[in-house]
Amino acid sequence: MSLINYVTQIQFDFGAVNLLKSECERLSIRRPLIVTDRGIRAAGILDTVLKVLERADGEMIYDATPPNPNEAAVREAVALYRRAECDGIIAVGGGSSIDLAKGVAVCATHEGPLQSFAVIEGGASRITAKTAPVIAVPTTAGTGSEVGRGAILILDDGRKVGVISPHVVPKVAICVPA
Repeated sequence: MSLINYVTQIQFDFGAVNLLKSECERLSIRRPLIVTDRGIRAAGILDTVLKVLERADGEMIYDATPPNPNEAAVREAVALYRRAECDGIIAVGGGSSIDLAKGVAVCATHEGPLQSFAVIEGGASRITAKTAPVIAVPTTAGTGSEVGRGAILILDDGRKVGVISPHVVPKVAICVPA
């Protein structure tokens, strides 16, 4: 197995998803919110993740990630995160799911609307180390969201903004080559 050390720890190998439970334990994530989309669920990828985590319940799964993650989806997922008393996030999918997870990680742990964390609003300095930890399980290649320090999200007013901070970089990326 290849272990690549970067700002994000990258586990890269066939079967690397089997390390997900131990990575959660290492990061003290006991109740993760899983952020994904319906296509990942339909493809059976979510089932694999749940099996590795030894979870069957759906109470901590947000699978309504839109193709372009938006503020409404962030609010919905934050509400689920808080209701389920989650302590971390696992993003399973492409850049949209990972960017949404980053927005949730900030908004679930900081006061204020998503807009207040946008770079254009001076929000980078408002994002602190109390941001929820994110583990990324990318299912597409090319976006780089699994190791990036930013997320692109659409506000309710239609503006596309960047939420950028070293605190939103996923702690771990679990990459399975296909």
